[in-house]
Amino acid sequence: MIVLTAVTDVKFIARKGWFVAVSSDCVVHVYNYEKEMQKVTSFRALGRADVWCTLAVHPTQPYVLSGCATEIKLWDRNCIQTFEEHSAAIMALKFNPEDTNSFASASHDATIKVWSLDSPKSKYTLFGHRHVVNFLDFFTRDGQQYLISGSWDATAKIWDMDKKECVHTLEHESAVFQVVSHPNLPVLITGTKDGDVHAWSSNDFRLKRIHNFHDSGWVVGLACLVGSGRLVVAHKTGVSLMEIRDEEEQGGSTGSNENSLSATNLEIQS
Repeated sequence: MIVLTAVTDVKFIARKGWFVAVSSDCVVHVYNYEKEMQKVTSFRALGRADVWCTLAVHPTQPYVLSGCATEIKLWDRNCIQTFEEHSAAIMALKFNPEDTNSFASASHDATIKVWSLDSPKSKYTLFGHRHVVNFLDFFTRDGQQYLISGSWDATAKIWDMDKKECVHTLEHESAVFQVVSHPNLPVLITGTKDGDVHAWSSNDFRLKRIHNFHDSGWVVGLACLVGSGRLVVAHKTGVSLMEIRDEEEQGGSTGSNENSLSATNLEIQS
């Protein structure tokens, strides 16, 4: 694989045995990884260079979303829809797992927009952050869908998708770069510029635990392993593997369980 500019995002398309990567020159690269890695195709999402680009892969349809600079495009080999309302760079994209015809975008313009795939106009905009919105994720609590977003304003916000409003704010000491809802546990994870990883209850949004990685630099990525409590944390200078245990299921109904979050640092050779 030869990509001469910085890769800013990568996603698996597991059902095809592919992965898709986008680089800062706005070129999307698609590779087959099942046997020997082979290039399937590449295409230019936008005629720009040296910009932030991000991706989202549809869970069932052969669609990929690209967000390069201020422009979002829906691809099925060719571009089939363009979404242009953000006034600054697109930072993150996420398909809605309960309504896969819709998706959300986070932007440098401090807003979150919710879109339908069949319309170039957004359905609505979520206002509340005071700075860049870096990342977002959907989650469900008691049958109700929510969205969590992380921002340079040192907060993560919880949004009620029915009410279309912020219902809770999770305060941090520094900018929130990454957020993820754990697929198996009632836990929300946030990662910050200071290198802190916070675990929050998705039931009542209380802080359960903080693990500090100051020596490794800011948190640039979070990934959960489905079917377990494992969490991979990517830092500026390394990677850590964490184990999250749900103390509520283990009988710890009050307080913070000191063993609820443990970590192993992994040295990554380049």
